[in-house]
Amino acid sequence: MITLEDYLKREYSPTVVNSNKLHIERYKLTMGERAEKATYSEVLDYIGLLRASVNSRTGGRLHPKTLRNNLFAIKAYYRYLVETGKRKDNPAEFIYLKDRIDRQIHLESLYQMEILEELYETWQSENPEYQSRDKIIISLLVYQALTVLEITQIKISDIDLEQGTIKIKGNAKNKGRTLSLKSKQILLIHNYIKQDWRQYQRKQKPSKRTDYFLMNNEGLQFWAGNINRMINLHRDKQDKLIPFKIRQSVIAHLIKENHDIRVVQEFAGHRRTGSTEAYKQSGLEELKSAIEKLHPLQ
Repeated sequence: MITLEDYLKREYSPTVVNSNKLHIERYKLTMGERAEKATYSEVLDYIGLLRASVNSRTGGRLHPKTLRNNLFAIKAYYRYLVETGKRKDNPAEFIYLKDRIDRQIHLESLYQMEILEELYETWQSENPEYQSRDKIIISLLVYQALTVLEITQIKISDIDLEQGTIKIKGNAKNKGRTLSLKSKQILLIHNYIKQDWRQYQRKQKPSKRTDYFLMNNEGLQFWAGNINRMINLHRDKQDKLIPFKIRQSVIAHLIKENHDIRVVQEFAGHRRTGSTEAYKQSGLEELKSAIEKLHPLQ
């Protein structure tokens, strides 16, 4: 019979597997012998317990996203029990949380483009063997404002060095699009494909051949969590970079430079104009942000 860990590995990425395992273990520890037989109401009670608990690190309530991640893991746990015949139903399947996540773009906290440019220009991988691959990832964050998911889904066939373009696949959140590469990226990518890409491909097992453009140290698809760890390796907690915040910073910079809103929308892959317009900031708002940054007690 398949184990819970094997089931999770089959269904999710390594990063999600580790997260789910932690949430499920905490759930089972709290529920005790009732875990496998819990009812809809008991699962709700557990979520309520989490909602009322305090984050030991921040001293505040758990973030809505943390609550959703816990519920996601619990649902996966019961799907496993149903698949292995230990239950006939999933008591958490139709539980949906309405806790609001703050999706407001805090423009005053975004990164300056000078900092992002310096990140690219001075990047040094811990292992020189991965320098080209890692620098390409940094460049795609800084110059194309890609999400980590978009970066991990790029195939070698999506690169057109003759045209100097890269094709980005659409997903649930963003539209697909074709973006121009900067000249320094073209040279970097050319050398990577010529010298490094086939070395990663040789590490693949015959049964797991892929043509992903960027691969991990074992020749497998580079997962989103790998990118976050890579750019923050050896960084102090207060200096850690958030990949999505890099994307937001690039988009906000383009808006600030008065690029046409429709052009920026296409560049970012936003499905709605409103998503792009959220990056706009009036002179009054910009002044207010500056005052709050300089005088936080005002």
